[in-house]
Amino acid sequence: MPKRKSTDLVQIQKSTIPPLHQSTQTQTACPRFYVTTVIKGRRKPGSMEAARGTQVHRVLSQYASWCAHKSIAMDLDAFDGYAKGVGPAAAKILNGLRESYSVDFSHLLATEVPMSLDEHFQPTKVVGAIEGISGDSGLEPVYEGTLDALYVFRNESKIIIDDAKTHARPFDPKITEYALQGQMYSLMAFQHFPWVNEVQFRLWFVRYKRLIKDVVYTRQDVPALIDAVKVARATQESIHSDYDAGKEIQAIGNDGCFYCPLLSDRECPILQDNPNAQGEPSEWLSSALVYSAYAKVNNARMKAWVNANGKPILLRDYNQKAFTYGAVESESNVYPLFQATADGIATDKEGNPIMNIVSLLLDPTLIPLDDREWLNKLVISGTKIESALKAKKRVLAHHAITDAADKVTKAPMKISKPLDAIPQELEEDDNDEGNWEDSDEF
Repeated sequence: MPKRKSTDLVQIQKSTIPPLHQSTQTQTACPRFYVTTVIKGRRKPGSMEAARGTQVHRVLSQYASWCAHKSIAMDLDAFDGYAKGVGPAAAKILNGLRESYSVDFSHLLATEVPMSLDEHFQPTKVVGAIEGISGDSGLEPVYEGTLDALYVFRNESKIIIDDAKTHARPFDPKITEYALQGQMYSLMAFQHFPWVNEVQFRLWFVRYKRLIKDVVYTRQDVPALIDAVKVARATQESIHSDYDAGKEIQAIGNDGCFYCPLLSDRECPILQDNPNAQGEPSEWLSSALVYSAYAKVNNARMKAWVNANGKPILLRDYNQKAFTYGAVESESNVYPLFQATADGIATDKEGNPIMNIVSLLLDPTLIPLDDREWLNKLVISGTKIESALKAKKRVLAHHAITDAADKVTKAPMKISKPLDAIPQELEEDDNDEGNWEDSDEF
């Protein structure tokens, strides 16, 4: 049989697998989304939200670098200069930060720090401010990221990585579905800085004052961090393998749908079943209001029925699985700050209040002196103490104690009361976050 010419052979070309970024996890959650945007290169057009994130990121990066160069914590004139010309959405965020953003200039090493690891998790493509700190394998990068701000504490063998977010909904980097960025960036820091024993990764939600969510990793966590990013890379590789083999690529609805061009063009194969494609956001809110009102009435009548009849309501489905509504007894612990008496609190011979819980916490036979760093996280519930301080005769104590309190910002998602005027940014099409495509930016 004659030998076939090489030109007659079918050329099988495999898709190129790009380096893994923290944003890849959002894309690979739906394989069809990943194939469409990464392999086929069909991107959703940029948006106002993407521009907002880019502008805020650029201003804060330039400003932090300026302060570090000048060895100052703040320079409002410089801040205003860098913020000049940004769009209205970015301007609102920056105005809220202007007078409260202080730069730790003595520890700031660099902003917008690119880091890469090869397939063996060794530093590669080392550039910029970290060049010369670690070796460079010279291999192609498999894992990449850009750190918004890198703070180095040499005496403490510690690094802090800040990543600012313009999301309206704060989230916790300890939660599995949001953990990959902190895991990747912390691993990169450990591998680039051999002397580092601890990395604190902080998400800084710049829409709000003092709203920072963090996670801390130690060098002992490096094997677990490697395993975590390996899993994400394996998922990415499996999608490429299926695509190259000509397999049908599955579509899976998730939060990333909002960034998918297939949803925008109504080409998603599961469009009819995808809740993200059903109705308008205003209709979703309308449904929530209706369900909330019904649930309030329904819960009230169920509670009244149970109280009147003295027994729970029983529902049994066709599989004989039972559901009940009624009182469910539970027990929890409370830890009194003072030892209560019939007319107040107990005191010792010197008249000092007895605080059994505090004494136990400070007992070195129970908690060693070198294991007390977690005690600074113990707090008294603001709801409880502020409720007790509202009496008129405690007005002085109320002011003094609330002045001494630490301020904590939270931003839960909820339905607000009717507004007299809708904020301008809500009149615009303002989604949670900017373009996922460049989500190493914020």
